[in-house]
Amino acid sequence: MTSRFHRPFLFSALAACGLALGACQSDKHAMTDSATGKTMVCKECYTAVTAAHRDHPASSASGTQILSTSQCPCCKTEMSVYIKDGTHMVKCEGCARDGVAWDKCVSSNMRSK
Repeated sequence: MTSRFHRPFLFSALAACGLALGACQSDKHAMTDSATGKTMVCKECYTAVTAAHRDHPASSASGTQILSTSQCPCCKTEMSVYIKDGTHMVKCEGCARDGVAWDKCVSSNMRSK
């Protein structure tokens, strides 16, 4: 009789884990709004690059300076915040694969209507 009670619980737990893991991994983050030229990124990447822009002023020097590398809690992939040729950038395999300048990205929950 106990196995009859474990099956629904196990199914519910697996379904909840699947929803939680897939909740932020959608194609909407990788979209670029052609009208504004901005790329939609997840909230965590947007917050990280905005904080880096505020806390680490960029010099006009050429080259790349990596400010931080961590796992994006939303996309579950590696995220890097860096300065490239004087511009703050964020690169995330989940939402900004090619790297996006801080002034060219917008948080997915801030998109215009």
